[in-house]
Amino acid sequence: MKTSRKKQRPGTAKRALLDPECLALMRLVDAVRFAESEAAAGRILGAHPTHPLALKALGFALIGQGRYDDALPIVGFALERSPDDPELHNNLGIVLSALMRWDESLQCFARSIEIKPSDPEVLKNYGVALSRMHRYDDAVPLFLKAIECHPGDYLEAIEQLAGALLSSHRNDEAWTCFNELWSNDPTNAAILSQLLCASLKRCDWSDLEDRLLTLRSLSVNYQELTDNPFVVLSFPGVRADEQRRVAANFARHNIPASVLDAPVGDLPAGETCAAEGRRLRIGYLSADFRNHPVALIMPQVIELHDRSRVEVFGYSIGVDDKSEIRERLGAAFDHFVDLFDCSVSDTAQRIRADQIDILVDLHGWTADGRPEALALRCAPLQVNWLGYAGTLGHPKLADYLLGDAVTTPVQEQANYSETLAHLPHSYLPADTAGELSAPPSRTDAGLPAQGFVFCSFNNSYKFNPQVFDLWCRLLRELPDSCLWLSQPGGSAQERLRQEAQARGVEPQRIIFAPRLESRIEHLSRLQLADLALDPFPYNSHSSGIDVLWAGVPMVALLGDTFPGRVGASLLRAAGLEELIAASPEAYCQLVLALARDAQRLRALRATLADNKRSCPLFDMPRFVRSLEDVYFRMWDSHLQGVRTALL
Repeated sequence: MKTSRKKQRPGTAKRALLDPECLALMRLVDAVRFAESEAAAGRILGAHPTHPLALKALGFALIGQGRYDDALPIVGFALERSPDDPELHNNLGIVLSALMRWDESLQCFARSIEIKPSDPEVLKNYGVALSRMHRYDDAVPLFLKAIECHPGDYLEAIEQLAGALLSSHRNDEAWTCFNELWSNDPTNAAILSQLLCASLKRCDWSDLEDRLLTLRSLSVNYQELTDNPFVVLSFPGVRADEQRRVAANFARHNIPASVLDAPVGDLPAGETCAAEGRRLRIGYLSADFRNHPVALIMPQVIELHDRSRVEVFGYSIGVDDKSEIRERLGAAFDHFVDLFDCSVSDTAQRIRADQIDILVDLHGWTADGRPEALALRCAPLQVNWLGYAGTLGHPKLADYLLGDAVTTPVQEQANYSETLAHLPHSYLPADTAGELSAPPSRTDAGLPAQGFVFCSFNNSYKFNPQVFDLWCRLLRELPDSCLWLSQPGGSAQERLRQEAQARGVEPQRIIFAPRLESRIEHLSRLQLADLALDPFPYNSHSSGIDVLWAGVPMVALLGDTFPGRVGASLLRAAGLEELIAASPEAYCQLVLALARDAQRLRALRATLADNKRSCPLFDMPRFVRSLEDVYFRMWDSHLQGVRTALL
């Protein structure tokens, strides 16, 4: 999503009353000649230090040059002398937002709107600030009002509206906006990328292949794309090196250069850990300490940490949803700190004050993260793990990426800005604390009483024509089978049934499971499936752990990128490497062989059941010991002033 905002130029009313020097300044401002405007305003202020027009013009020029630290005192000084000027309130809001002081920026935009209620630029800027704080539903009405108040099409506001709708999972509305924007600007790669994202979420695959080729052409093989890199992970055909390019571009596009390029100062930890004989301090940063897939697989990691070796801090930057998993995680940490209402700078300052040695970011470029805090450097070592299956794209954001030999093979190091660190088995943890109950009847779960049940409980954006072609081929080959999916939002459900019918499969054989609030009920229900199908190029992650924990074998395709190799990683750690396919055709033949061999399938289920407590995928005490060992190896390397891959 774009984050730039228009500053407002000094008003041009009553120019006839201005002296020639001021008129010349206004002409420079109108021509958007920032450096010359700065010089001209400086000359006027040299003789008249409180000249209101020159102060406003100087602030405008500094903002235009991206010199927000310099602009802050100038705009603030001007506002003290003209407290009812809506343009100055808006410009101060822009400066504060650029400095990532978003709460303060909201106050400025609100005051500007209070003085001048129908200014479309300020309304749009206000909405952008709310979006940057992940308050998308609050931002949408402001964007709509900005569009209404603007004379003619307000493309910037429409683009921001579309992004907010997409982020709040209003996929059909977002698609409508992005499609309109793309129709009006068919050379805009960022808009096309977002349109493709909305299309995948709503399972609208019309012209998908052609549009992916167009995106590749417009972005020069993704070298010039500045869109969110998480979106690109699910696009078929995007290579790992291209994913890194997009991440690097996005970091540069969204984090101010004044922060990203600033030298790293001394942090209050370093050698003191060893010198003081204290435990290693590990911090986990996430907005997903709530009813979310990341939180649901994390509890035992925190609970099983060896408190004689490490002290564990949880930093929550997300909403408290009052869920059981939130309460469990809060109790598991030695220190659980709610930073939801904190600014980026306050987040970094708090983590520094706690003298965290290793900060583990569980978000990356997924929704609601706070990568700007990582750019400010919260800890001597920062680690990218779990929430985002890819590189952050800039070495200042994270020093290490935690993966494993399958997901992030060492020969792929060039595709990551972080140094690779491997856990000995799968990089994903599991929560093995809960015992499953007996499954419901197939009828109660909405399944046919007889027949073979395939399942894939993944988000709809992981589906694509190649995956669905293969799955429908399986359904045609096995007439008594059905495909059991999570119930998607919006129009995606009906569209998937239409896609099945177009591929010669009766629509009623695509069955959607409603969401269950209880994780145990969901896992128990999963036991009804006969075989899980892993999508590609973005595999099952926590959903893959779920089906394997429920005792359901899964077939996966070994892909070429991090998100496309997770299924294989899970199967290897579960002792089921025979279910990893090397090609789509091999995937199809393996699935058909399993579905037609009840004895072999029962043997696989028995293997899963027998190994449930001992295989590396579900041996959480061993997992956490290995994780801590990696942390200590990172720390030892840091103390020695070196950083090499930890394999």
